[in-house]
Amino acid sequence: MSPVKTPRETQLRIGKILETLNQLIPPRPFTHVNTTTSATHSTVSILNPRHTYCRGDQLDVLLEARDHLGRRKEYGGDFLRARMSSPVLKAGTSGKVTDFNNGTYLVSFTLFWQGHVSLSLLLIHPSEGVSALWRARNQGYDKIIFKGKFVNGTSEVFTECSLTPNSSTELCTYLYGRDQEAFYCEKPPHMPCEALTHVNTKNQEISYLTVKEKSLFHK
Repeated sequence: MSPVKTPRETQLRIGKILETLNQLIPPRPFTHVNTTTSATHSTVSILNPRHTYCRGDQLDVLLEARDHLGRRKEYGGDFLRARMSSPVLKAGTSGKVTDFNNGTYLVSFTLFWQGHVSLSLLLIHPSEGVSALWRARNQGYDKIIFKGKFVNGTSEVFTECSLTPNSSTELCTYLYGRDQEAFYCEKPPHMPCEALTHVNTKNQEISYLTVKEKSLFHK
């Protein structure tokens, strides 16, 4: 069995993961929606096409992302969903997307069935939208309000809780699951930490997306 990690060790591990994600999702500011990725103008082509394929073969598709003006994108980061399905067999599977970070993507499908298959490649969010959502997520990370309810006999007390230990008062620390993820609540006076019975959440009504960024998510 692996040793139990302390809350500090867990927070450091989470911090390293978030730092890696920040590097994978760099800022992608844009001046106009026309410079963002366009599904209509992007092109796809089958690499080394053959007349017939055998079950178990791999089918590779090259995607070249372009913006709404038809210009080739020079960076990656688009949120793509690749699917292969067989309407006859009522079966489906996902394709593997490899991002070359230069506006091109390799989409690989393993041909699991005999007969005709349908391929689909959907642009869920352009890279500019992905970047905006990640930035907004980081800015609003501590804007979720947590309230813990402590019950001891006939007494009920509500205190503030959070995912990070950012209070100078005495805290109750709760560890969850295999990864020992920590959650903190301010300890009410004259009550044990075990008296916590419920946690309620409420999002503050605030958006960190600009008007231009919001337009990327209007379908």
